[in-house]
Amino acid sequence: MTPADLQPANFDKYPPLAQAFAIRHLGLLRELPMSVCPSFLVQIIALDTRFPVERETLEWQCVSLEAMEPQRRASLLTPLRVITLPPELERTNWVHSPGTFVEQMTASLWSSGQINAFHEASRALFEAIPEKTDTTDRLLFIVLGQGADVSRSSLMRKLARQGIRLEGIDAASVKAQMLAEVADRAKRTSAPYTHWYIDGGVAWDVPTSFDPVVSTSYAQLEPLRNQVLAQMKSILQSGQSGAEQMRTQLSEISAQSSGSSRVTTDPVLQRFYTELFTEGSGTQIFSTSFVQWAGRELARRAQPATVLLRYGPRQRHRGLNEMVEEPDSTTPDPEGSLVDAEMNAFYNWIAMKRITAPGRLTTLAWAEGSSRAVLISPGTKPNTISSRPLTISQALRAKYV
Repeated sequence: MTPADLQPANFDKYPPLAQAFAIRHLGLLRELPMSVCPSFLVQIIALDTRFPVERETLEWQCVSLEAMEPQRRASLLTPLRVITLPPELERTNWVHSPGTFVEQMTASLWSSGQINAFHEASRALFEAIPEKTDTTDRLLFIVLGQGADVSRSSLMRKLARQGIRLEGIDAASVKAQMLAEVADRAKRTSAPYTHWYIDGGVAWDVPTSFDPVVSTSYAQLEPLRNQVLAQMKSILQSGQSGAEQMRTQLSEISAQSSGSSRVTTDPVLQRFYTELFTEGSGTQIFSTSFVQWAGRELARRAQPATVLLRYGPRQRHRGLNEMVEEPDSTTPDPEGSLVDAEMNAFYNWIAMKRITAPGRLTTLAWAEGSSRAVLISPGTKPNTISSRPLTISQALRAKYV
């Protein structure tokens, strides 16, 4: 079967939202070449457990392609249409298992030398889709340095180059004021999955006004993490523990089999939390990697308005097998964790900056327990220093000119 042969009945086994979406855009799907149609189906089949922004983005892409002049659309699809695939691959059940098809297709494109042509044609197709206007004002809080020496002058050097160093922060009030700022923003715009608190250890106690905020921590997700670690241990012991084998087998762990239901009853969060550990690099072992990856994926997938990321001490580095066998080392490495967190915090800022319109992102990173912070906002001058006494609330609203 080719995309041109698709019928509404082909999507009978899709979840409700996915089925309705596929039928609504059936005309477009029929027009897509075999080299790209299954990639759309990978996204469609998972819509019921995706964030609202992910659903809206896919809808925008499909509607934009449908609204394009037919000649323009045809010219963009022609380079994808000339991609040749093995006949046996085209005969697979790609409608019901589009992910498997895409994985096998990718291997075929590499082996046949067509991967560059495919990437170029795909890039041209999606670059032709106009970007949606986003006027969201975003706030990113980052907390790092728990248990470490945060006195060195080079602390948060990469972030400080982008904003102002604050050396007079009232450390005693930071926690309460950060939580209050997040809760207040959630109260004003309470759309689901818009405000988040991710903790790399045991989470702070939060006020009752925090209810609209999605909160989770490395400690809370331990049952899910242990399930993934058990699978990793099994792969390592099998003697077939190559990176590709590991990635493939971890990708087969579903939200239903991961133990995520013990953490939340929300199917969207069940999928997201599961994929933090099945797709993340090092998230199963290092809490710092977990926080960085969670922040990255939130920016990419949920595009939240408010994010609080708190880095905690991770375990010390050991051999991979040892860390998988004994994942919860009793020997934390606060200094090494701070080094990780400083770089990861910079990546978190970049990820949020990418999804935010110019002049609409405020980022404040605080060295936990200290009077030191870095603020990057439309009103701050890069690579400057302020030593005046300030609370977090005052810092966010102060004029730096």
